[in-house]
Formats: sequence, C-alpha cells, structure tokens
Amino acid sequence: MAQDRDSRRRIRAAKDSPAARGLRASKDRKTPQVQDQTRPAPSADLEREALLAATSEGVVVLAADGVVASANHRARSMLGLADQDVGQSVRNVLARTPLAGSDGVPLPVESWPGLRALRGETVRNLDVGIHRDGHTTWLSTNAVPIVLAGGACGGAALTLSDVTMLRTLEQRHEQMIRLVSHDIRNPLTSVHLNAQLLQKALAERGLEKEQRLASVVIAAARRLDAMIEELVDSSRVRSGQLRLELRPVAIEHMLPEILARNARTLDTTRVRLALPDGPVLITADIVRLERALISVLLIALQNCADGAEVTLRVAAADDEVRFAVVVPGRTHASTEPPSPPSSQLDQLKADHGYGMGLFVARMLVERHGGRLWVESTPDRQATFHFALPVGGPEGESPRPSLRA
Repeated sequence: MAQDRDSRRRIRAAKDSPAARGLRASKDRKTPQVQDQTRPAPSADLEREALLAATSEGVVVLAADGVVASANHRARSMLGLADQDVGQSVRNVLARTPLAGSDGVPLPVESWPGLRALRGETVRNLDVGIHRDGHTTWLSTNAVPIVLAGGACGGAALTLSDVTMLRTLEQRHEQMIRLVSHDIRNPLTSVHLNAQLLQKALAERGLEKEQRLASVVIAAARRLDAMIEELVDSSRVRSGQLRLELRPVAIEHMLPEILARNARTLDTTRVRLALPDGPVLITADIVRLERALISVLLIALQNCADGAEVTLRVAAADDEVRFAVVVPGRTHASTEPPSPPSSQLDQLKADHGYGMGLFVARMLVERHGGRLWVESTPDRQATFHFALPVGGPEGESPRPSLRA
C-alpha cells in the first residue's frame, strides 16, 4: 500500500511539473490554428452574390414565366426596382415606367430585351431608354435565353450598362454637325448658283474652255453638298437616330431611275448596267439605298482611268440580292500581292482615300441588314460588293414608319 501511495505522488508531481504545464499550454495554443485550417469555404451562393455586388453592370435573371428571379443592386438602381419587385412579373414592373427604343420611339413592354430573350431571341448591345423622374436613362442591354438540358427555356439573363452620358455626347455631336453643315450650305449654294449663271453666260459667248472650267466648279459644289449630306447621315446612323422607311423595291426599275436622277452628280454615261433577266424585288428604304449606291459609284468613277466605264452588276442569290461595281484596272500592274480579304477594305481606303463616302455607304448597307466589302486584284482592278437581304433588316416585311 505504501508503494502505491508513493507511485501516485510521483505521477501527480510529474503532471504538475513546469515541463508538463508548458506542453499543455502549447497544445492549447495550436488548437485554434487547427480549427482555422478546417474552417469551411464560402458557399457558391455567397461567391455569386459577392460577384454580382462588385460588378459595375446591372444583372437581372428572369424565370421562365417572366418573374424577376434576382437582380443585383446596380440593376435595381438602373431599372428603379424595389425589394418587393423581386418575385413579381417583370411586365408589371416595367409598366410603371415608359420605355423608348434606340431611335427614341416608345418601346412596347413586350419588345423589352428580357422578354424577347424569353421567346428564344438573343439581343446584343441594344440601347433602351427608361423615362423616370423627369429624365431618361439610357441602358445598353444584352439578353440571352437560359436553355435547359431538354431544350426548354428556363428563363433569361440580362446585363445592363448605363450609357446615358455617351448618348448625350452623341446628341451634342450630331447637333454640332447639323449646325456646321447648315452654315456651310449657305455659301455653297451661292457658289453653285453663280457658277451655273457664269456657265450659261460663257456658253452664250461661245467660250468653251471657260465654260468647262465653270462646269468643274459646279460639279465640285454638287460633290461637296453630297459630302455634307453623307456627314449628317453618318452621325444619324451612329447615334441610332436614322429610321428606315421600308417598302418593296423593284431593282430593274429602281436602278435606271437612280442613274437618271443623278445624271448631273456623276457621269452616268460611263456606268454600264448588267441586270438579271427576271424581276428582282427587295424591301428597302429607296432614299438611303440610293445614297449608298451613288456613293459607291462616285468612288468607282473617281478611281478609274479617264473615260473608262464601270460596270454595275446585280444578281439574286439565295435570300439576298448582290450588287457589284467593277472598276477596271490601271494600265500598269502592281508588283505587290493583293491584300487579305479581312483587310482589303481598310487597305483600299488607305491607298485611294475613299473617305467618308465608302464609310457612309457601308453603314447604310449594314443598317438594311446587309454587308459591304471590296475585292482587289494585282492589276489594281477593284470590285465593290454589297448584298442586301430580300426581306429587309432582320427579315422585316414592309410597314409604315416615321423618318427621324
């Protein structure tokens, strides 16, 4: 018994020794570190909420029935959403604030990009105006449908960017261009009219050389007036203010009429038409289409040898009509290889200085839902192509519209 008591005393003394107490304290200090290493990672929902809160864009998710499933703080501020609007029909929410399309015309709720995405459409970079509190906020909107595994639509996702300041600057830029073009046209009109009077007086006196010089002044004044109009159109197209007045157009009748109307602007005797055998009908704004075509023909005539003809060919292919303006090559061939197709347009513009005319023509063609490109050969022959869809932009059928 005495030995057992001695053994217990030795064990208690060992436990109470400084070395034993230090070991226990060290273990206690390490325990929180082990707990930190085993702490669970943030959930996927928490990470998603943090990302949506940090982004500068508005993000909205719609359920398949059009209910607002979620919207980050930025989207709620842009659209004027309250907390109670989440879980409500987006149609009812949008009905509180008038909407406008990129051209400023009132936009029906069903044409809002999110509801279009629920119908299976993909919308890219569409400007939508929201009228609220006496001013308009412009939002650049992207919307895509959420497609489930079975192919059904599970909802839609939208991103919104505030472009109000950019739209304001574009409107001021357009206003400045209009003011400048108006001020330039006044003296230009005087030059044009007086040159015509001078040409008539010189013709009566039989001064042919001087009469030809007056004709050069008249042609330059007309060209300058066309360039001013191109500048105004380019500003309107880029700012989304240009609306097309679409109607059926018969190509075989339209082209001869266009050439006849512009006989004073360009030398139509040097333009050879090659039309298809049968009738060709497209949907287009004839005024804008005429401007694009005349711009291309002017460039073609200015960049070929004096007196040479350019050929305007028209052909129907699938669901589009293709125009080709062929500029004959120079007498000397270039030693450089042709530019690759992706850069031919920019290369030709750099070589020949086509300038604003080609730029405006391309924008007007693209506004019709078409495309414009240029091909060149080593002998410096160039062909300007543009193709227009038969049904107009996005396959639209002709309908009345207001011109901006």
